Amino acid sequence: MAANATFFPNASHSNFEGFQFNVTQNTQPLAFDPALEILRRHRALEASHTSKTAASAPKCRPGTRVKAIEDITSWADEVPVDPSSSVKVGSVLWFRGPAGAGKTCIMRKVTHNCHKKGTLAGDYFFSTRVAGLDDEAPFVATIVSHLITVIPALDHPVRETIRLNPDIFQQSLEFQVEKLISDHTTSIPAQPPAPRILVIDGFDECRDTKERAHLLQLIHSLVTPPHSFRVILASRPEFDIRTAFDRPPLKSITKILRLENYEASGEIYQYFSDEFTRIRETHPAKQSIPSDWPSQRTLHALTDKSSGGYIYPSVVVKYVDNPRRHPVELLKHILDASSTASSGRPFAELDALYEIILNPPDIDIPLMKHLLHVIIEITRAKPAEFNPGNTRYIKRLTQRILSAPGLDEFLSLGKGTTEMTLCDLHSVLSVTEDAGHPWIYFHHKSLEDYLCSPDRAGDLYQSRADTYSNLLTVCTHNLTLWNRKLVSPNADFQDDDTTLDYSCVALRFLLFKKKYFPPSVLDFDARIVWRCFAFTAWFPPEQDDFKDFVNSFHNAMVGWIDLFWQSDHAHTCSFHRSVQRGSGMPAVLRLVQAYA
Repeated sequence: MAANATFFPNASHSNFEGFQFNVTQNTQPLAFDPALEILRRHRALEASHTSKTAASAPKCRPGTRVKAIEDITSWADEVPVDPSSSVKVGSVLWFRGPAGAGKTCIMRKVTHNCHKKGTLAGDYFFSTRVAGLDDEAPFVATIVSHLITVIPALDHPVRETIRLNPDIFQQSLEFQVEKLISDHTTSIPAQPPAPRILVIDGFDECRDTKERAHLLQLIHSLVTPPHSFRVILASRPEFDIRTAFDRPPLKSITKILRLENYEASGEIYQYFSDEFTRIRETHPAKQSIPSDWPSQRTLHALTDKSSGGYIYPSVVVKYVDNPRRHPVELLKHILDASSTASSGRPFAELDALYEIILNPPDIDIPLMKHLLHVIIEITRAKPAEFNPGNTRYIKRLTQRILSAPGLDEFLSLGKGTTEMTLCDLHSVLSVTEDAGHPWIYFHHKSLEDYLCSPDRAGDLYQSRADTYSNLLTVCTHNLTLWNRKLVSPNADFQDDDTTLDYSCVALRFLLFKKKYFPPSVLDFDARIVWRCFAFTAWFPPEQDDFKDFVNSFHNAMVGWIDLFWQSDHAHTCSFHRSVQRGSGMPAVLRLVQAYA
């Protein structure tokens, strides 16, 4: 209501007593936009530099990595043009560096700088430790959601395109780029210059090398007319990525910066010094810690062992910063182990550190190995491989399973077993249930690399085939127990059925992955799967998820029909006929042999 508005403007000498006037202002509620909702549903919110994940992620310490950040930011501010080419020279900057060297911290700072300057068009931080950030599927939707925010002129045409094609995010990424970005380049104002910088971090953590090659093709198209974006991409120097940047068409338009060329030993020394001072002043045993601990000689030795990267220092500090154990003794264990590390191995110092951390006193090594490799494979599995029709539902199931209580139930362990087994590993993985990461995750991919290498992990190594066999056994065991419960007169189905749902969808995925099956699953009665789907259809999850659940149920059923009868089209098989045929083939081995 306007500040100078009056009631009864033409009245005079009026006196109102005993009356109460209620003034209301008619406000129009924000209209629900289906197109915007579709875009939000397919983007990866946690891939952004403003996400909850980013808020809790490590940051560059003040005064560190200054030169690297300045060089990348300066490149982003330049707009060099090659007059003889339709493509800008230096349209791509590849910032490469080894594992654990601090690339992501630097890229978060660069992204922040570009955002403050108004040059950031979008960003995407890949990660193998956050569900849904290790594949290409949400990439275009996420970038587009940034673009319509920083370039308002794109908002209306993008929404209209999605309105006319609501299934656009089920189509190819090239089609998405063409319809959502390329077709609307004329809507981007030339003056003042629109934001053009796209920042992509952790590119090597997009697990599938074919998807990485695909994304590099998309990146090339985004820096080629009619587009005029410039891309900063950070990754490890993996073979497929190195090869792509060393060949046309990317070679001639890419500038390469190597993190290892930036001296960081002084910064790492200061990091160790500051962190040990903090531990010395705050540890419960601070009265017994010498004031000169650790010595300068020790700090220099630890700095040398870091090889210019921050993964070794961060793990050392987290390991020593344990309030239940004396930090002087813990640091001595690290130094003693380092003295026996083989200098011929590229990760000798880090491996020696992992060997200490992963072998705490009185630990059940087979159980720890079982848990760690189950976590790796559940994290690796793509929701689309479980159920391409409903990845959101599978992501939620995965997050529920990847918690300490979820793993206890899924693996038939006693309550609290997962937390007790992993409680001494706080320096390398999270076992908490904080808001940003409500599941168990590794702090760094280097731990996964270590556990999956037979030459490095020793007794903690387990092949993927063995892990698949273990998971097959777990899934069939869970479904068999549920089937017995189903026929029990005292059955209570009010409990959370996360274990049942995950076991059912994971079983089909594992059958496709395995060629040889452990004896425990060969006689599994596959009709239990039909009963499971039929039962869960009557007990949907929370109401908000009902549509997702119906889609998940339908697609999973079609998948199982396809697994059983390759020759029949799923849409022509009635449920009744499928169950009848399935009842004649109860053994998993015969089912898979029939399919093959």
